[in-house]
Amino acid sequence: MINEKSEKDNLSIILPTYNERDNICPLINKLLNLNAFYNLEILVIDDNSIDGTASLVRSIAQKDQRIRLVHRVDRTGLSSAIKEGFMNSTGSIVAVMDSDGQHEPDAIKEAIYKLNKDGLDLVIGSRFLGDSEIKGLSNRRKKGSSFANYFSRLSLSDNYNNLTDFMSGCLVMKRESCVYYVHKVDVNGFKFLYELLAVSNGSLKVAEIGLTFQPRTYGKSKLDIAIFWDFLISLLHSLSLRILP
Repeated sequence: MINEKSEKDNLSIILPTYNERDNICPLINKLLNLNAFYNLEILVIDDNSIDGTASLVRSIAQKDQRIRLVHRVDRTGLSSAIKEGFMNSTGSIVAVMDSDGQHEPDAIKEAIYKLNKDGLDLVIGSRFLGDSEIKGLSNRRKKGSSFANYFSRLSLSDNYNNLTDFMSGCLVMKRESCVYYVHKVDVNGFKFLYELLAVSNGSLKVAEIGLTFQPRTYGKSKLDIAIFWDFLISLLHSLSLRILP
């Protein structure tokens, strides 16, 4: 049982979107329930979706000041969206989630509790801990994630060897201790989390919680061959950070 703090933390939740019109409203409605525990803002960072995602979020935000839309034109990419969302957020705690509904909002609450209780800088929602449950990951994506995690562990600081999911899109950060490294994240990289761990070079206090990874309700995964190529570029970038003074 998680004991709640009497004083609410200021929490910003970043939701990067591209063509998530059918998923975004149910997710926002679930996340708004967290307002009972935190001073909440939800930032939807939309990469000029062609399915009307931005227009839908704009109409919701006009009625609820806790929701903010950043509609990006001529700027794309997941890492770039997360970084821009972080820099535009106001919370002392910043959370990141996928916008397809595969991450459960309760994971954010559990991660923040661990973040505060253990004095951490970053808590990752892992799909691969012993208490994790994967309901929405194809065999192809499992193999791809295993490949990426193996090489990530080899390329990153030994201080992060205890981690199990370097590719996670669900994480909670303390602004004060992470902002310097977020500013240095290469937005052309494969995954925001991997890049953040690379540039921090073992300096952050990091732990994980287990995720129940849900099936995507609508739409298709955006994973493709280009992403694996991007990972190889990120891997070389990470190795260069460790080798170069």
